[in-house]
This record gives sequence, structure tokens and C-alpha cells, in this order.
Amino acid sequence: MNNPAVIDRHLSGLDDILSKSARLMAQLGYHGTSMRDLAQVTGRSLSGLYHYFSSKEELLFLINQRGFTSLLEMSAILPDQDITPEKRLARLITNHVTYFMNHLSEMRVMTSGSMEMDEQRSRILWDLKDEYATLGQNIVSGYMCAQTGIDYPPEVVSRKTYFLYGMMNWIFGWYSATRHGTADQVADDIFRTFTRGCCAVEE
Repeated sequence: MNNPAVIDRHLSGLDDILSKSARLMAQLGYHGTSMRDLAQVTGRSLSGLYHYFSSKEELLFLINQRGFTSLLEMSAILPDQDITPEKRLARLITNHVTYFMNHLSEMRVMTSGSMEMDEQRSRILWDLKDEYATLGQNIVSGYMCAQTGIDYPPEVVSRKTYFLYGMMNWIFGWYSATRHGTADQVADDIFRTFTRGCCAVEE
């Protein structure tokens, strides 16, 4: 098996291959997509595709790895920026929504999970997702504390953060640029909808 951590440093045109592969997998489903289909849509010969990728599982992994790495790179700097907790949360939402709107096919593939992958690849993706979830929890916690002065328990912050990610991740299921506006408009709506109730206290 190719080393999943280094393959992206050795293949020219990888972004194009992953984008076209994600688009096809989003259309046909993972199980409905064959390596021959992927070779055709990426403009490679079947043998040429197999030279770099051992299977469509490897392509699925790389689509996920690229996506979650990009999300982390976009927002990892937010905790160190000299901005209010409110702006920090708003920027996290804007970064997430903007990336996914620009990569709707990848989003559909990424939200389908990593159940088809071996343990090594699953662990790499799990670590990326966990790091991104932790980043989100810290930002949500900071916002909630700033609004209420309450240090919320981790399980409460975790639930509310996953509520937020759920709102953002489901964009691929309904979003249309002609009907729903720009990324900034959608991100602002999500921010306002989430923050209006995220600090509610259980009775």
C-alpha cells in the first residue's frame, strides 16, 4: 500500500484527480464507482491510475484527507487572533461554509464517513476530524462563556458544537446558489440561528 501521508507530495495534478473523482463518487456513490470509471473521468489510463493509487479506497481516503486538512489550515489560526469570541465563531462558520460550497462533491463524499477504509487510513482521518472538532469546541466554548460568564461542562459544549457542524455539513443536501444566496449569506444565517439558542440553559 502506498504511504497515505506522502503520496500527495509526489503526484502532479493530484488536486484535479481528487476533484474529478469526488464529483463522480458523489454522483454514482462509492460502491457504484469503479476504478475504470475514475480513470475515464480523470483522463488517465486504468494502468496509469493504478500506478499511483492501489484502489478507489485510496482515492476516497485522499479526498477526505485533503478536505479535513484544508478545513484545519483555514481555521487553526483563529484561536491566536486578537478578535472577539463572537467574531472567532463567525469566522469558523464562514471558513467551513465557504470551503464546502466551493467543494460540494467533496463535501458529500467526506460526510459519508470512512467505513470503507483500513485501520491505518481510518486512524489518520479520525485524528484530523478529532482535531477539527476540538478546535470547534474551543471556539464554541469561548463564545458561550463570553456571552454568559458560565464555564459549560465539556459534554454540553460537545453537543452544541456537533449541532453546529451538523447544520454546516448538511449544506450539500439542499444548497443552490440560485435559490439560497452566497456563502457569506448562508454563513451569517447559520451563525445567527446557532447563537440565538446555543446559550440556552436547561430548565
